[in-house]
Amino acid sequence: MFLGEFSHKLDSKNRVMIPSEFRDELGSVFYATKGPEKSLIIYTKEEFNKKADALLNLTENNKKNRAIKRLFFSSTIETSLDKQGRFLINKNLLDYAEIEKDVMIIGNNNNIEIWNVDNWNQYIADVEINLSDIMDE
Repeated sequence: MFLGEFSHKLDSKNRVMIPSEFRDELGSVFYATKGPEKSLIIYTKEEFNKKADALLNLTENNKKNRAIKRLFFSSTIETSLDKQGRFLINKNLLDYAEIEKDVMIIGNNNNIEIWNVDNWNQYIADVEINLSDIMDE
């Protein structure tokens, strides 16, 4: 289970360090893709396979299903950590998530999210204002 939030910086080669608390559970090979609200999602191999299987079971006769599958699979990269615990984020994913330097890495139960730190702070501020309403729903 991935828990907590960690502030990190993108290095000059577009690599980001994964918190040591996440590395063992992440495994030697993992997947990074576009997520909601301009975040990136990191899936373990097991979680990626579950997500891929669910998407593969969607019917091809539906335009939205085709779009979801195309977006998910075309934007996903398979990657691994280097000896310093970093991984390379490609330009497509960096641009999507508006990441330039400062990032927030958060644990979200069975996956990890990477956010532009300003986007994360704004998102949290918006959610916290409406927290009572969200919890009531």
